[in-house]
Amino acid sequence: MSDSLAALYGASPLWVQNALLSVYGLRLRFLRYGRLQRRYLAELQRTQWLSEDQIRALQLERLTALVRHAYETVPLYQSRPKPAVPFTDLAQLRDLPVLSKDQLRAPRSRVTSTLRGRGGVGRRTVEVHTGGTTGKPLTIYCDRATLQRNYAFFERLKQWAGIPRGARVATFAGRTIVSPGQTKPPFWRFNAAANTLLLSSYHISPDTLPHYVQGLRAFGPDLIDSYPSSLRPIARYLLDEGISDLRPRAVITSSETLDADTRRVIEAAFGCRVFDHYGAAEMAAFVTQCEAGTYHVNPEFGIVEVVRDGQPAGSGEVGEIIATGFLNPVMPLIRYATGDLATVASGPCRCGRAFPSLARIEGRADDVVVTPEGRWIGRLDPIFKSVSSLHETRIVQDRADHVRVEVVPLETFSTADRDALVSALGHRLGPSMSIDVVQVNQIPRTAAGKFPAVVNLVRRQAAEQPS
Repeated sequence: MSDSLAALYGASPLWVQNALLSVYGLRLRFLRYGRLQRRYLAELQRTQWLSEDQIRALQLERLTALVRHAYETVPLYQSRPKPAVPFTDLAQLRDLPVLSKDQLRAPRSRVTSTLRGRGGVGRRTVEVHTGGTTGKPLTIYCDRATLQRNYAFFERLKQWAGIPRGARVATFAGRTIVSPGQTKPPFWRFNAAANTLLLSSYHISPDTLPHYVQGLRAFGPDLIDSYPSSLRPIARYLLDEGISDLRPRAVITSSETLDADTRRVIEAAFGCRVFDHYGAAEMAAFVTQCEAGTYHVNPEFGIVEVVRDGQPAGSGEVGEIIATGFLNPVMPLIRYATGDLATVASGPCRCGRAFPSLARIEGRADDVVVTPEGRWIGRLDPIFKSVSSLHETRIVQDRADHVRVEVVPLETFSTADRDALVSALGHRLGPSMSIDVVQVNQIPRTAAGKFPAVVNLVRRQAAEQPS
């Protein structure tokens, strides 16, 4: 939404805001959906049942075409030694250099294809912006065909979750749809073009939870699409109050690490399955949970490598996601270092798909605690399970040997609870790390409305230093 339209939106009454969102929704529907999206979705319905050998052959064919296109038409790649094609083994991809975020901040003419309106590249370019977790957002250039291919994958995920086309959707995300100073409901707006209730992630508090529940009840969503951190307090409220009449068909989560306890709370409160997925504005990788709960790399979307110390991570090991995307000929990303972490899985899935699998999505590399000994410590959420007297918490590493635990306590929070937190965290971090617990009034969301459960300021500050 442009600045002028955003200003008009902010100054308008509620019904006009709903109308403006619906008009904007029509534009997004035009960009994201259409004949190509439907045709591509039909193809994805077929390719999801390919054998492992057929999937490998498909990936080799698309990788060869991608590399040829990028090294012939994109100046960024033309400046590098041209690899030998066609590819006969996916392991050959590792011979190509890793692509960093800073390299993508080069001028548009350097990172996009010189083709326009031919060679599979659309004539008109669309800009997509990343959230900029470390304060340095990216601009991704694509075309309408790329967006429609991208949304075909999300539609397939909805099919895995049992959500029909045109279903009523309640969405919690980082859109500033409600004035930050608003203290009374509604904390949501309606996009009629998408049949979607858009709920603010910025206004959720103990005082507003009853209003959010009332709004969801009145809307009756088939699907709730949300950040985990936005839905968890609502789910907790439903359980505490014994409310059991909010029953969507499924919940889809994204954009944050979904821990096991948050999944349990949401599924218990809403009486349905949670389907978590991983993707990004860069459109380089797409990982979705199937009906069996396995995280599947969508192989038609691209190739995901999980790399640790420059080498492929083994089963059960944590590494960085290095992604090569097949969807976007305007701005091809080959071996793109996402900065996100995952754990490798092995073995077939009982869903019957031969897709590659991940055991977990761990979060961002700058959102794990790193001890003075160099250990990466993620998955720290279990330390809070035994302390029920907290509304929200955040772990911040502000020095190499120190973390502070920021807590928004309830009235029942005690010294014993504080000591239990320090003991549980110290057991995981080791004796070289000192720990303080700090009470705060609230934990800020990012500009995109996300909840940063772990923040490593040491790594972020190092990343922002001039190279």
